[in-house]
Amino acid sequence: MSATGIPFYTVPIKVIDFSNTRLSVALGKNQFGGPQPNLDVFLPPDRTYHRELSALLLTCAAILELNTPPSERWRIQTNYLRGHNHRLVFLDLAKGDHAEALRGMMLLNTMLG
Repeated sequence: MSATGIPFYTVPIKVIDFSNTRLSVALGKNQFGGPQPNLDVFLPPDRTYHRELSALLLTCAAILELNTPPSERWRIQTNYLRGHNHRLVFLDLAKGDHAEALRGMMLLNTMLG
């Protein structure tokens, strides 16, 4: 048996400055009136690129997924329908009770630093 090295390719990677992005956490309500922890994402007015917004939302969702305790059964969702430069990452709670909503809010608050 022989082993070969994995080829190393250098590709250009686009880096986007999100330093002027504003994040806000709030406990909203879902379509059924139950609690829904929300992470509102506001980009500056001059940043309107769809791919940048999508990349930012997916990055936030990935960070939240990786930091969700294994015991939690909520789903992390994104919403693109909040306005021109305003997007939403939210938790679709499994039980929808107050205790689960508070745990979800604690997770979302980790995104604020």
